[in-house]
Amino acid sequence: MGLSLQILLPFFGGLAVLFAPRFGRDMERWGTVAVMALTLVVLLYSVVNGDSGRWLAFTRIDWAPSFGIQVLLAMDGLSAAMLAISAGLGIVCVFVSWHVTHRSAMYHAVICWTIATANGVFLSFDLLVFAFFWELMIVPAFLLIGLWGHGQRESAAMKFLVFNAVAGLGLLAAVFWMGATAPEITFDAFVLAESDYATWVQVLLLLGFALAFMVKLPVPPFHAWLPDAHTQAPTAGSILLAGLLLKTGAYGLFRFPPLLFPDGLMALAPYGMALGAFGVLYGAILACGQFDAKRLIAYTSISHMSIVLMGVCGGVHFALAGAGVEMVAHAFSSSALFLLIGALQQRTGTRDLRDLGGLQKTAPAFATSFAVFFAAALAMPGTANFLGEALVITGMFQVNWAFAAIALLSLIVSVLYATRLIGAIVFGKPKAATATFEDLKPHELWPIIALGAGTLFFGLFPQTLVGWLRPAVDAALLPLGVGAP
Repeated sequence: MGLSLQILLPFFGGLAVLFAPRFGRDMERWGTVAVMALTLVVLLYSVVNGDSGRWLAFTRIDWAPSFGIQVLLAMDGLSAAMLAISAGLGIVCVFVSWHVTHRSAMYHAVICWTIATANGVFLSFDLLVFAFFWELMIVPAFLLIGLWGHGQRESAAMKFLVFNAVAGLGLLAAVFWMGATAPEITFDAFVLAESDYATWVQVLLLLGFALAFMVKLPVPPFHAWLPDAHTQAPTAGSILLAGLLLKTGAYGLFRFPPLLFPDGLMALAPYGMALGAFGVLYGAILACGQFDAKRLIAYTSISHMSIVLMGVCGGVHFALAGAGVEMVAHAFSSSALFLLIGALQQRTGTRDLRDLGGLQKTAPAFATSFAVFFAAALAMPGTANFLGEALVITGMFQVNWAFAAIALLSLIVSVLYATRLIGAIVFGKPKAATATFEDLKPHELWPIIALGAGTLFFGLFPQTLVGWLRPAVDAALLPLGVGAP
């Protein structure tokens, strides 16, 4: 029941939030915080009282047995980490959106529904139910961008919708075919994993899954929706996109290709690593040419998520463990950076680097926070990002030194855009937009402290996160015939 509540609490909590303003001022905000906090408490209870085997918790409920459909939910360390991030970011989104007054109840309900659908993705192992949540997840994110975004928000929202909805058709087609051709109609991922598909069939099915995952990740050439969506989205929308929705693509790549299509994954892995290596360098180079701070950070996300693709396709323990760590680390650092850029835009009315500067003099807390999280985005030692990228690059050297060299080269390029961004915002003389800049307020500072604590804790105590993810990594490598190092 605890796993079902990870979906039901945010979903019905969102419905309740719609009516919360009737009970007092700001009740929709505090109601959303309460829903997310309760979801975290239920998650903690499920983890503490979880089984000691492969799965911490496992739920199977017949839904439409005559059609082979069931609610099949399972949670291991990777799923638990993603669930904790989703609820935590939900609380962060409330406090960074305190200024939102337009349709406030609906706004907070949409945040709850975004988290409910993402949690369904992180838990579902009935492939039809997984595909249901995968497609449904697009709707609240579309509303966040289209209704509460900036500038050309409708265009950005439509681009997000078209890219992700069309890419999801391949996933749906593969799921329907697998369920229909099973000896007994079923969408149970664990049963379908035992199917003896020919390698060429696995390749075709994997392409259907991978297209949906790589668009959501995203990696070039499937990334065109991301810069516009991030640029026009409200701050909470950017946080949920970078910290949560992109992670559903990474999670899907981590979880299902090794389980369902091991031979197909081995056949396509070199192409996946090559695409990831291209994306790592491509995103970093494009980031160097941006003047919009939010758009710059969006391109860095393309680079960092391409690292995850390389790790999954690497097919060795170090690479896959690094991909899992990078998923968690990027959720912390990117969410914090978008929070800070949102605060910057709210105070100055601009994100143009040419109009900014001197914040180390006018807003030392903001400047320090910004420097810390861009150090994390640069994968500086002592941060969780360093751990993730170091593991992936180590794994790449075991598989293909050329791809490892490209990943290392991207780190050099990242120094260029990072120094340019920090120099433009933090250093120099204060300009008109930043001369009277108000430093971070308490409701903005505590999310920064929480995200920073996660980044530094897992960076300084790496075994905590690596050990937590180890069962998921081992299970993903087992069908590939790869043992522990």
